[in-house]
Amino acid sequence: MIYVGTSQKRDSLQAGQEAARMAVEKLRDGEQASWALVFCGGRHDPEAVLCGIREKLKGTKIIGGAAVGTITNSSLSYTGFECALACFSSSLPEPVIVTVNDLDKGEIEAGRQLGAKLRDAANDGDTVLLFYDSVRYGPPPVLNVGSLLLEGIYAGLAGKELSLVGAGMVGDLQLTKSFVFDGRKVSRQAAVAVALPSVLRSHTTIMHGCLPVSSFMEITKISGPVVYELDGRPAAEVLREIIGEGHGREDNLSLTLTLGKKHGDPYAPYDESAYVNRLIMATNPKDGSVTLFEADFKEGTKIQIMSRDNQAMIESVGKQAKRLLESIKPARPVFGLYIDCAGRTCAFSGAEVEEAGILQAELGQKIPVLGFYSGVEIAPLLGQSRPLDWTGVLTLFTLEDA
Repeated sequence: MIYVGTSQKRDSLQAGQEAARMAVEKLRDGEQASWALVFCGGRHDPEAVLCGIREKLKGTKIIGGAAVGTITNSSLSYTGFECALACFSSSLPEPVIVTVNDLDKGEIEAGRQLGAKLRDAANDGDTVLLFYDSVRYGPPPVLNVGSLLLEGIYAGLAGKELSLVGAGMVGDLQLTKSFVFDGRKVSRQAAVAVALPSVLRSHTTIMHGCLPVSSFMEITKISGPVVYELDGRPAAEVLREIIGEGHGREDNLSLTLTLGKKHGDPYAPYDESAYVNRLIMATNPKDGSVTLFEADFKEGTKIQIMSRDNQAMIESVGKQAKRLLESIKPARPVFGLYIDCAGRTCAFSGAEVEEAGILQAELGQKIPVLGFYSGVEIAPLLGQSRPLDWTGVLTLFTLEDA
């Protein structure tokens, strides 16, 4: 029904061939490949990868894009030479695939067009996979804003209720490249959405790992993703005081802290699922500002400074994966999709173990799993899908009639 293949060959054509061959060999008698999700590292030539896959999966629509690395049941790597795919067989109804271009000319308008197309393509309650090109240009990197894209999509949906799960695609930790596979070709400055057939039902959980280390503060000066002041003081100065470094290394801010917005009752006990955290992408020592990964915070937004806690991250993965598996019983998952922030890798976070390895152990070998390391994760949270930072988003799919 859904079969996973992977490769770490350095030759892009061969990587696509090997990953596709591994999945095709698992097809049962009478099954044919219908479409595929594909994610590949940024050191690959995506056109060559696509060519290699098409040699083995002739006529199939290929969706996905750039990834810092990939994750499957038994592999986990982020060298930039990964290629992993999930092949969906013809035994499942085909999805509807829609694409918009020109993200760099306006995320809201692109989202509105995409939402209008999805409104006609999907039924209420359906799941939509959404992948968009994160990098607008650079260096230094300027990113397409996921929150603006989602704002446009919801405007275009005009009240239709869909479960959006997806990611902003990036090909390396330096945020220098990104692309998407739009079903037919490699596209840039594009967003692609896959309206899954109604028989595939999604069940999603979000893994966090950030703990509040301050009281509520107000953003008193901000422009887009650039936060200039917290409680009337330079943002970087406030953050440096929290980590006790005075005027120490600027890069430590992005390695250790996020800004978190708590949704719901601000005085309720700590619950990681109530927070949307924003990564600090850069610090400007000249004006004391910090640049966030997203641009959805506004002047007057109440935030807390959050510490990126590796132990909490590891514990969250195990706890949330167990909880999700229990919640869907007696249904049996037919596929697992894991979208993991690239900042949660050991190489970036400094954690002693890979948190995705904890997930592999929890899911085992019975559920085919495809995962990748992303720039921004998109998942339903408190009634609406939102772009997230420093999260792992696990979605398990079941058959409605199972």
